[in-house]
Amino acid sequence: MIAARPRGLRVAVAVKQVPLVESLGLMADGRLRRHGVPLEMNPYCRRALAQGVELARETGGRCTVVSLGPPTAADMLREALAWGADAAILLTDPVFAGSDTLATARALAALLRREGPFDLLLVGRNSVDADTGQVGPALAALLELPFAGAVRELEWDGPGDRVRVRCERDDGWGDAVVGLPAVLAVAERLCPPAKVAPERWRAVPPERVRRVGPDQLDDTGPWGQAGSPTAVGAVREVAIARRPVRLEGPLPQQVRRALDLLGAVDGLGGRSRRPSRAVPHPHPRADRRRAVAVLLEPGRSHLAAELLGRAAVLARGLGGQVVGVTPAMMGSQEAWALGADELVWIVGAAAAEDIVAALEDWVRGRAPWAILGPATSWGREVLARAAARLGAGLIGDAVDVHLEDGRLVGWKPALGGGLLARITASSAVQAVTLRPGALPPLRRRLGARSAAVTRLAVRPGGRIEIGPSWRDDHSEALGRARSVVGVGAGVAPDGYPVVRRLAQRLGAELAATRKVTDQGWMPRFRQVGITGRFIAPQLYVAVGVRGKLNHMLGVGQARTILAINRDPDAPVFGRCDIGIVGDWREAVTLLAGALAARGSG
Repeated sequence: MIAARPRGLRVAVAVKQVPLVESLGLMADGRLRRHGVPLEMNPYCRRALAQGVELARETGGRCTVVSLGPPTAADMLREALAWGADAAILLTDPVFAGSDTLATARALAALLRREGPFDLLLVGRNSVDADTGQVGPALAALLELPFAGAVRELEWDGPGDRVRVRCERDDGWGDAVVGLPAVLAVAERLCPPAKVAPERWRAVPPERVRRVGPDQLDDTGPWGQAGSPTAVGAVREVAIARRPVRLEGPLPQQVRRALDLLGAVDGLGGRSRRPSRAVPHPHPRADRRRAVAVLLEPGRSHLAAELLGRAAVLARGLGGQVVGVTPAMMGSQEAWALGADELVWIVGAAAAEDIVAALEDWVRGRAPWAILGPATSWGREVLARAAARLGAGLIGDAVDVHLEDGRLVGWKPALGGGLLARITASSAVQAVTLRPGALPPLRRRLGARSAAVTRLAVRPGGRIEIGPSWRDDHSEALGRARSVVGVGAGVAPDGYPVVRRLAQRLGAELAATRKVTDQGWMPRFRQVGITGRFIAPQLYVAVGVRGKLNHMLGVGQARTILAINRDPDAPVFGRCDIGIVGDWREAVTLLAGALAARGSG
C-alpha cells in the first residue's frame, strides 16, 4: 500500500499504440504497417497504466496519460480514461510519422515539460513491436531525471520524496532507492494489466482526449523521420537450413535410433557448430582517432569476449582501434587478448546515470566512430541514456553488425524473428546494442601484451542509491554450455524434475521458451529466442517445444537439435535435425536411462 501524502502524487504514464502481434507486417520501406490493421495499447504499457492510476488514487493525486501517435491512438487513450486516468493527451501530427526511439523520446519529453511538473513518469518495460526498451531511459536523460527498470516491486521510503524499488534484471534482481521526480519502467508482473471492455471505453466522450500539435511545444524539432538518427533499410528473410529426420515407431526404438544418429554426427561430443576464429591483429597503421568503443558490463566476461571480438573486426576494417569502457576494472592483458587496444576504467560510479555522465564526457572528447554495448537491461539503459544526451543513433537489439562504406550496419529481428531489418545511423557517433549470444567470442592468439589503461574518475550524483543485487550464477554458463535442454509450454512445472535428470546426464544447462518465462515457470535469463538470448551449444534438446521461428532462431547456431513432441505436425520437426514423436515424459525418461547405461554424463 502507498501511504497518503499531504500533496497527492502527480503521475504521468506514457503509452504506445501497437499493431496486434498476429497482424504485424512490413511496408515496402521496411517500416511496420499500421494502417488498416487492428491496433491496441502495448501490453507492457497496460501495466504502467494500472500502476499509475493506483498510485494516484492511493495518494489523492492525479494520473495523466500521454501518447505520441496518429489520430487513431485516441481510442487507446479513451480506454485509459475508462480505466481511471484523470486526463489523456495525444501528441499527434503527420510531421511525427517515422519517429525512431530518440525522436519519440524527444517529442514526449517536450510534451511532458509543457504539461508538468510530475513526480513520477511510468512507462512499460518495452514495446512488442520493437522490444528495445530504449524510450524510458532516453526520456529520463532528456528530462534530466533518474531512471529505474524493470520495476517489479515499488514502495515509498517513509515521508520523503523517494521510492524503494526492486528491479528485474536479465538474470536476477537489484534493489535501489530513487529520488523523485523519476522515470520508472515497470515489469510485466508488477501488477495486473489495465484492460477495459470495448463498450466501456466507447462510452468515454472522444473530446476528453486532448490533442496537442508540434506548434504547441517549446521544442522546434526536427520531428519524425527528419529528427530520427536511425533508419530502416532493406529486410531479408531468415532461413534455418537443416535436414530434419523425424523418427517413427515405438518410443524405445526411436530413442535408440536418435542416440545412434547423435553419435554419428558427434552430437554427444566434439566442438560447437560455430567456427573457432581469432581476433584479427590491429591494422598496421591503426589510427587512434578512429575508435570503436565497447561498453563492458561488470561480471559478464562472455559478453565482453563477443563484443570486443566483433569490435576488433570492425576496427581492422576501419584502420582504427578498440577501446573498452567499463566501470569494473578488467585485467589489461585479458582485455588485449579479447581485442581491446585501450581500456577506460570509470572509477567511482555505481548508478547507470553516473556511468552515462562519464561516458558522455569521454565520447565528446574522443569522438569514437561507434559504440557497441550489450542488449542487457544494464546495457540498454546506459546506451539509451548516452545516445539521447549525445543525439546519437542507437540501433537496438541487433543480432549482427558489419562495416559497409565506412558506416555501421546492424541487423535487427522483425515480425517475430521471421525477418531481419537493416538499420543504419546517420549521426557522427553510431551506437548499437547487440543481443547476447548472437556473435562468436574471439581471442587474439598473441603473446603477453596489455591494453593501455586510463582511469576516469566520477563523482556520483546521489539521486539513486544502489542497494543489494542478486544474479544467478548460471546465466553465463548457459551461453557457454556445450549441451542445453530447452523446455516449452508443453511441459508443466511438475515435470521439470524429469527434464533435469536428462540435463544432468548430458551435463546440460536448462533453457525455456518465452511462454514458459512469461508464466514465471523459469527465470527470464533462461529464455532463448528473438526476445531472449541466442545460444550455440553442441547439442540442443527441445522438450515440449512447438518450434515457432522466434524460439528456433535463438538456437539456430546449435550443432545438432533433437526435438521431442507428441504432435507429429509441430513446426519444430521442420527445424531440427532429429525428431522423436511421442510423449515427452516417456521419451526423456528413456533417453536419460539409455545415457546412463552407455556411461554418458
